[in-house]
Amino acid sequence: MKTKRLNTVLVVVTWVASTGIAHADVPVARVGDVTRLQGQGTNVLVGYGLVTGLSNTGDGAKFLPTMRALGASLRRFGALVESTEDIQAAKNAAVVMVEVVIPEHGAREGDQLDVTVTALAAKSLEGGRLLSTPLVYHDRSVDGLFGFAQGRIAPDATTKTAGLIKHGARIERDVFIHVVATGAELRESGLAVGWLRDEQTYVTLVLDQAHAGWSMTSAVAQALDKELGISADVDRVALAIDPRNILVLLPEHQRADPASWIRDVERTPILMESNEARVTINREAGTIVVTGDTRLSPVVISQLGMTVTVASPGAEGARPRGVEQRDFVAVDVERERQPNVTDLLEALNRLRVPFKDRVSILEQIHKAGKLHARIIYEG
Repeated sequence: MKTKRLNTVLVVVTWVASTGIAHADVPVARVGDVTRLQGQGTNVLVGYGLVTGLSNTGDGAKFLPTMRALGASLRRFGALVESTEDIQAAKNAAVVMVEVVIPEHGAREGDQLDVTVTALAAKSLEGGRLLSTPLVYHDRSVDGLFGFAQGRIAPDATTKTAGLIKHGARIERDVFIHVVATGAELRESGLAVGWLRDEQTYVTLVLDQAHAGWSMTSAVAQALDKELGISADVDRVALAIDPRNILVLLPEHQRADPASWIRDVERTPILMESNEARVTINREAGTIVVTGDTRLSPVVISQLGMTVTVASPGAEGARPRGVEQRDFVAVDVERERQPNVTDLLEALNRLRVPFKDRVSILEQIHKAGKLHARIIYEG
């Protein structure tokens, strides 16, 4: 049954004054839950290969890169191919770009990884097979051959011009992830911090984007100092150098076994109460995620026949006067704290306010300077 839209809706978010803020149990996380090691991350190997076995869906004679690649492949095995005209009838071949993602912890010789194949001009890769294709590092400054890719292609369900070869790449050269650096190397990279010592070694922790902020990097550094300072036999173990990065000392007695020290660093507990107040909006997914203490100040917003009021209810909790309304929603006034975005969204959800209108209301309150949190957009 279709409901009739209300002409005026009043949403009142209220609070009760108190001498303090009621604290729930402060959540505890580990350093490794919110950070990664600098240098740790996925890397990509790439290649330029030839696919055969297509059913008249290949590139065709007009696409010269394919004809040249096919001719070179045939000549490699002794076939006499004088020009591309000799193979112009071949419609079952196509040139492709090949990508292999190296996991964030690296890869060793003999590892087999998935291969992504993308056509350049073919109509479909269905039924095709990738011939042995050399793989190189995506950064041209890194020389050498890292492996080979080959195998039958499973076309993508949404497009026939891309596909996957499960375990189709064999790594022939170790890909290590380097996470330890000397103070001298860090200075050469442009890091000017007085705490650094050229002869010492360090690792750098990088906060994930969802937790980035000075308060969080400072909290991580303080937690590491408190937890590991005695075992490292130094006054300072870690230093927050910007809103995402924390330098961590690798003690001299741990240089031969950095893994155990990194393990201790990642296991260090931290309190999450210093999280920055954020409202993360993903229009594509239709979600609003609220983190931290996202407080609201008194404000009145009127939009599309809806009046949103953030205010004290008065001595007896009466509704504000002078506003005609057809519906009324107030949040629980027994909570001894200021109103926040969660309260507002709870009230709007009860009224079944559409997602786009909820986002618009939040944006307008933020623009007015009454929503004390960062708004971040995803998707």
